[in-house]
Amino acid sequence: MTLLREPAPDGAAAEQRLRRRLGEILVERRALDEESLDRVLEEQGAGRHRRLGQLLLERELVTEDQLAAALGELLGRDVVDATSVPVDPAWAERVPRTVAVRSQVLPLGPGEHGLRVAAADPTDVVALDDVRRLTGEQRLDVLVCTPTQLRLLIDRIWTLAPGSDLAAAAELASSVEPSVVEDEPDVADAPTVRMVDAILADAVRAGASDVHIEQQRSAVRIRYRVDGLLRDLVALPKSVGRSLTARVKVVAGMDIAERRVPQDGRLRIRVDDVYLDARVSSLPSIHGEKVVVRLLPSADSVRDLGELGLDDGQREALVGALTAPQGLVLITGPTGAGKTLTLYAAMNQTLNPERNVVTLEDPVEIELPGITQVAIDDKTGMTFARGLRALLRQDPDVVLVGEVRDVETAELALRAALTGHLVLTTLHTNDAVAALPRLVDMGVPPYLVASALSLVVAQRLVRTPCPHCSAPYQPGDAVLVALGLTDDDLRAAEAAPLRGAGCIACGHTGHAGRSGIFEVLEVGPTLRRAILASPSEESVHDHARAQGFRTLREQGIALAHRGGTTYEEVLRVTRASL
Repeated sequence: MTLLREPAPDGAAAEQRLRRRLGEILVERRALDEESLDRVLEEQGAGRHRRLGQLLLERELVTEDQLAAALGELLGRDVVDATSVPVDPAWAERVPRTVAVRSQVLPLGPGEHGLRVAAADPTDVVALDDVRRLTGEQRLDVLVCTPTQLRLLIDRIWTLAPGSDLAAAAELASSVEPSVVEDEPDVADAPTVRMVDAILADAVRAGASDVHIEQQRSAVRIRYRVDGLLRDLVALPKSVGRSLTARVKVVAGMDIAERRVPQDGRLRIRVDDVYLDARVSSLPSIHGEKVVVRLLPSADSVRDLGELGLDDGQREALVGALTAPQGLVLITGPTGAGKTLTLYAAMNQTLNPERNVVTLEDPVEIELPGITQVAIDDKTGMTFARGLRALLRQDPDVVLVGEVRDVETAELALRAALTGHLVLTTLHTNDAVAALPRLVDMGVPPYLVASALSLVVAQRLVRTPCPHCSAPYQPGDAVLVALGLTDDDLRAAEAAPLRGAGCIACGHTGHAGRSGIFEVLEVGPTLRRAILASPSEESVHDHARAQGFRTLREQGIALAHRGGTTYEEVLRVTRASL
């Protein structure tokens, strides 16, 4: 790979030709038209000196990927995904984070052709000179990447690096002596405040849903839940445990003097100009309080039904049930299966000015505009059953009941569905078929289940392969046998499975994000008769299969065939659904 030839400092004409050539490449690639290019070049020449790529991005005339590809072609440079290239933190940290962010450059480590450097703009001579000065390396092998990927890499490198906010705060906090008054820990000291802020900010950037702060015998363990699984972040000295948990309890409005009983609280945080709400729960343990912070999704994170992972037939069936004037739509699955987000997506589908939508939730996790949301509070007697009775006197068209926990709530929901209301609710069962006999086992008359129930959706969340490090792979024989598959089945399905090797972007897990797999059981006349005749799981399952019903495992295997998840993931999340 040849070294980058940078324009001379006094070569204004050469730099102008370079800008024009970059624009021409974008036009040749059909990422930009001539008229827009001329307009931006004229604007660039008339005002203060601004780089062409920066102006094009600000005007949203090209995408970051298009600009990076054009720069790579112009300069004869490799265009790389900055989140998947190996990085030596010792070299990365030679450039201060402020300089790396401002100049959009990051040293990656020594290479065959010199110090490898990721740069969003390889023509920025000043930024590259800063790298030379700070690292002491004169030969640079510059790689082109997008600004967004580079910023993600910088954030992850400095999260726990020496000198980072979290590392520095932990070091300082560990040197702070505990308060001499046992019931009044010093929660206002700056190191503890910085440490809590750094932990929560990093959790948000990592896409975590929960933060676990666990006091153990000799350390304080910090873990995140990302894509449904916990990851270790750091172990802090035992001495910081009390001040750390007390700080979280203070900002969540909890009683820091009471450490013998569980408590709940809420807080609001801001990270990178984005506001998030969080629920906080404390639990006494033998080594001190454990605190869990649940980071709640915002209203903007509620997806459309088409983005959840339902196939075309399943989506049509669900939309049909949601547009009906009455009936019960039941979402089932274990805790953490994504039922709440599916419910909110379903509610969004029903929203229009002609419908009155009211919810009963414990607690209200996402505040949605245009609907009335009611929080369940057992302390005041506002139970699901009592709230549902009151709600039905509020002239609702659509009713969401967060969860069916007892026969009284189940009967009220089903009767509401029979009397002109569309009711959405959840139930904890392993699959869609099991939901029907479960209602009967709870004490609901079979005729009521058969008459009111319209649709049952069972779901699981499977992790998707990281787009930055995934590659084709062959699943092991043991996994295929457990799934009831053979190599011939994979060939017949023209399977193209993918699995991530692990990189910085995915926390070296090989997975990034999750997708849903679903069972959708429509309750039609045939199934209603089966419920009335014999509401057993075997009977319902046989009639459902006769109508073309596909199980969670079958849906998961189909997704793995397409590379949307791995066969190991399908096996992990569907073991209990057999």
